Amino acid sequence: MRTFAGNLYKDDLVGEKIGVFFGTLAPMHVGHQAEIYKAAALNDGVVVIASGYTGDRGDQMGLSVEKRFRYLREAFSDETDIKVDYINEDNIPQMPTGWDEWTRILVQTVKRNVVNEAAKITFYTGEAEYKSELEKRLPHTGQFKVSLMDRTVLKISATDIRENPIGNWDYINRVFRRHFAKKVTVMGSASTGKSTLVRRLARTSNSPFSEEYAREYQERSNVSDDELVVKDYIRLIQGQYDANSKEINSPANNGLTIFDTDAMVTKVYANLWLSEEDNRQLQPLFDNTISEELIDLILIIPPVTPYVNDGFRSMTSADDESRWEFHNELLRVIKAYGFMDKVVLLDAQGDNEDPYGYYARYLQALEAIQEKTGFNIKHL
Repeated sequence: MRTFAGNLYKDDLVGEKIGVFFGTLAPMHVGHQAEIYKAAALNDGVVVIASGYTGDRGDQMGLSVEKRFRYLREAFSDETDIKVDYINEDNIPQMPTGWDEWTRILVQTVKRNVVNEAAKITFYTGEAEYKSELEKRLPHTGQFKVSLMDRTVLKISATDIRENPIGNWDYINRVFRRHFAKKVTVMGSASTGKSTLVRRLARTSNSPFSEEYAREYQERSNVSDDELVVKDYIRLIQGQYDANSKEINSPANNGLTIFDTDAMVTKVYANLWLSEEDNRQLQPLFDNTISEELIDLILIIPPVTPYVNDGFRSMTSADDESRWEFHNELLRVIKAYGFMDKVVLLDAQGDNEDPYGYYARYLQALEAIQEKTGFNIKHL
């Protein structure tokens, strides 16, 4: 029977022996995975259950139990013998007084994910206390048992990861990594060298990076800045968000991702080029997208470099006055959305060998990334 209780479009587990792995899983790490795969090897299938409540240690860092469930379901989407579910503990007493009700819900959750109601169920835990508490409360029918797992094989804890995710990056499950990735956006007016800087910062730190989606879209559509209409801006907003998200979710993500612009930059162009009515239409999409981006560091290059006509931006934005207008509007938008505390202005000046300061700003950006994100760039 197909069910929507656990994995979408995944069959309930069949067989005579079912393993159950449960925990806070905030986040899931390689130690959890090893335990889950052990349970899978010893049984016909495994039910993985995330458990938690509003305000728990996962929720405090933005990983609600519902989000953990979704991440887990994605992580095991190609494992036909592993089914994922969750328990929201909001409506039961918190531990240690909630054991009776929690155990009842645990058994219900397992049974709704298996076909054979009489299957032998083994619960796996790495905590001796959990084993003791469950054994007191599970029905003594011979159907259930609790196995204490040896956690010395892969000694890593979710607590260590929460305290220092970048330092423990290799231990975090790849799906959960997106939650901990540091996100850096480089912004600036036309011809400030931001796209070049993005590439060089990313390659210096061996990190993935996105490119400016507007360039790709406008060149493909053969449309200039002053010809863009509301439907174009909708595509630009979503296109840049998707390009940035792709790098966050990339297997190459090493804890740091670098983006060439984001929705706030697109908002500046909309403010400068579109009518008030058009901007009102786009405002909800801008607000929602910008709130979802959660940028850790914004590097802004002021328009102090010579304008180079690359045939992309409209020449009406080529003069210094227009570039400074864009720069000032960018700062206004960033302030309006409450991100000024994330801003580092790349204003370092070069010497005679570096008259336009490209190398000086590159070094300044590396220092800012290390200081503001905690990502260790060993080149410094």
